[in-house]
Amino acid sequence: MISRVFGLARDIAIAAVIPTVSRDAFFVAFFFPNMLRDIVGEGASNAAFIPVLSETLEKDKEPAFRELTSALMSAMIVILGVLAVAGVFFTPYLLDLTELLEHVTGTKERTREHIEFTASLARWTFPYIFFIGLTVFQMGPLFILRHYSTPSWSPALLNVFMMIACVGVFRNLFADPAYALVAGVWVGGISQFAVQYMALGRRTHVWLPNFRLRHPGVKTALLLLLPVILGQAAGEVNKTVNQLFAYSLAAGTVTVLWYANKLVQLPLSIFGIAISAAILPSISRAAARDDFTEGRATLMHGLRQSYFLICPAVVALMVLPGPIVRLLFERGQFDASLTHRTGIAVAYYASGLLFFAWVRILVSGFYALKNTKTPVIIASASMLLNAAMNFAIVRRMGYQGLALSTTVSYGVNFLLLYALLGRTYGKLWDAHFVSTLARVTLAGAAMAAVLVAVHGQVAALWPGDGIAVRLVEVAAPLAVACVAYLGLCAALRVGELRPFVALLRRKAAES
Repeated sequence: MISRVFGLARDIAIAAVIPTVSRDAFFVAFFFPNMLRDIVGEGASNAAFIPVLSETLEKDKEPAFRELTSALMSAMIVILGVLAVAGVFFTPYLLDLTELLEHVTGTKERTREHIEFTASLARWTFPYIFFIGLTVFQMGPLFILRHYSTPSWSPALLNVFMMIACVGVFRNLFADPAYALVAGVWVGGISQFAVQYMALGRRTHVWLPNFRLRHPGVKTALLLLLPVILGQAAGEVNKTVNQLFAYSLAAGTVTVLWYANKLVQLPLSIFGIAISAAILPSISRAAARDDFTEGRATLMHGLRQSYFLICPAVVALMVLPGPIVRLLFERGQFDASLTHRTGIAVAYYASGLLFFAWVRILVSGFYALKNTKTPVIIASASMLLNAAMNFAIVRRMGYQGLALSTTVSYGVNFLLLYALLGRTYGKLWDAHFVSTLARVTLAGAAMAAVLVAVHGQVAALWPGDGIAVRLVEVAAPLAVACVAYLGLCAALRVGELRPFVALLRRKAAES
């Protein structure tokens, strides 16, 4: 949560002070190491490392767990080092594809000089994958040992140093402010790695890699990792295609989709990804005991809980996308036209937010079974659907077509995962599951009606465009609507409300 708040502050700072052309170029360059982080970082940790390490700790106890952790760290150092060098060399060639896509989109927006500028940023940014990949790997052993605090706040360091890069004195040290952001990425990535390295060492006593690359656990993990990489790569190819399409469209399109995606990722990261990460060790332990009843119950609990938590975000982002974007980002270099376009993209993405979260949870069910092939096949099919839709509709719909393609492909991905996972665990629904979804949906519909009504009243009573007016225009309707949502959930006896209230009380007591 801390890192997400700082991430939002970082994006606000970048929007305000970095010019659109430089901002677009940096976002494209920064995308590529982030893409690989998702593939070999989070994907590896969730699918390959956590199940293998969990089984080792369960059956062979702590000394074997420490030895395997060190061996896997060694393997990641080798893999990430090769990727970092390859990325520095090959990424500029990938950017050349934007000139070909201009024939599909019907635009001619990027000069050769601008493409070369973006390629230079990409070369300098790409080594970030080495540090962030090791950082994400370290989360796996820490999660297994139920240490969540350091992984939860350490990503904030990257955001802090990128905000510092936006400060005038620091920014002016470079010929283009985009290079200041690159420097922030380097310092932030190294800092993240350092604090999690210390946390891992204190809790596992693993300080150095042992380079036992022939360890049986490494072989098992890498055999699981290969199809995971293919499966994750399918999804990331989707993002890459979208990014290259966006880069080939009008100036500011990369910025529009970046900020729209960030707004949707905020609730997804806080709730959807957090729930999938939290339930994976439990499902993995149940799978190790061949207890599919417990695994099925855990999966359905994750689906219900994520729906309860994400439903208000879906409603808010679909009903008030423009006012939210205006409040957060419209100032300085981020003008009203960018606000309008970003708000439309937010609504498209938000309509698929639940699919994004549920895909993460269902994939965890396959990973716990060490079945990484099925998600690969499904993700590949979704990738092809997304790419086909891009080529079919982007020329007519522009950036809106890119957002729509992403939402539709994730919806199909979810439906296929849900149907196939039920064949192993048993049907992933029962009367309680359906009833909970129906009651939460009713509460969400009521929340949408309250949002529309209160926003209309506030806009009529407080016209204008100052910061205070913008804040009231968003905060007042959201506050009233959220109270209405929680109140109706309580009246409808939605069971997922109880752990949420208990968590709030515990946090209040701790503070």
